[in-house]
Amino acid sequence: MFSKGSLGRKVLLGTALAGVAGLGGGYAMYQRRLKENRSVSAESFNAAQDAAKLKEAFKKLCDTQDHPLTKLYRYTTCPWCGTVKAFLDYHRVPHECVEVEPMFKGELRDSQYKKVPQLRFDTKEGPGPYLVDSQIIVDTLADKMGFAGQLKDDEIAKWRSWARSSLVRFVTLEFNRSLPAAWSGYSYIDSCDTIPYVNKLFLKVIGAPVMYIVAMKVTKTRLVKDGLMKPDDDPKVRLHAEVNRFTSEALMDIKSQKPKAFHGGSKPDLVDLDTYGVLQSVRGHRVYTEMINETKIGPWLTAMDTLLGKA
Repeated sequence: MFSKGSLGRKVLLGTALAGVAGLGGGYAMYQRRLKENRSVSAESFNAAQDAAKLKEAFKKLCDTQDHPLTKLYRYTTCPWCGTVKAFLDYHRVPHECVEVEPMFKGELRDSQYKKVPQLRFDTKEGPGPYLVDSQIIVDTLADKMGFAGQLKDDEIAKWRSWARSSLVRFVTLEFNRSLPAAWSGYSYIDSCDTIPYVNKLFLKVIGAPVMYIVAMKVTKTRLVKDGLMKPDDDPKVRLHAEVNRFTSEALMDIKSQKPKAFHGGSKPDLVDLDTYGVLQSVRGHRVYTEMINETKIGPWLTAMDTLLGKA
């Protein structure tokens, strides 16, 4: 029989070995996923879709009686998926969310493209054409729904780029600032009934180290290289500084220098929707709660929640 001290050391050693194995296995899996993701580009995949069926789907997107059976394939914690979800919700585009299991992606078995988000415009007759890549999806739908002018506005382009690059990176880094933090980030899958228990366990053991490695070795490195943070900066402090910059600059009327409800003025534009979508990727998480309590973003988030039916 083991003594209490001996058993404790063995448990500690086993946990440490599991962690090391998770890190090593996670890194190898991340490399394989990168290769798989690059095998088909979004542009070539979209170009291969049935143009006539896509055109028909776009015409009926918001038709309450005859709209396509639009499916959004996503990860709940994916910020780019959040931008598509925010656009669909705000413009009342009927759709169904399909939660994709992040490691094996069985929900994408019918698609040659293996990244999310993806939209599929099904009909009563069966599966329809796809539209993939968050920027392409939002830009295409905005153009088809009469918001092409926003796509040509330099100020809108500047802040959308900020939301989709700097903000995403700071959110990702803070969300995965430590291995325990990365593990806790995967708790959302517990409520996903479509994901088998074994897969959920695998995600927490392997997926968390993957995201921790990505945050530390890729995301942080890029932020430092781009001059957006120093190696010893606190990710939370930098994230909050970026969020406050959004409220003080993007929500300020350039001419009058007076605060405005949304970047779009009296109603949201693509900047508001992209920014909101990115932040929804951490809704319910410590990161989100701290942003509300410790920055000036709260009133804007509340106003957006009301308009998007989240209040």
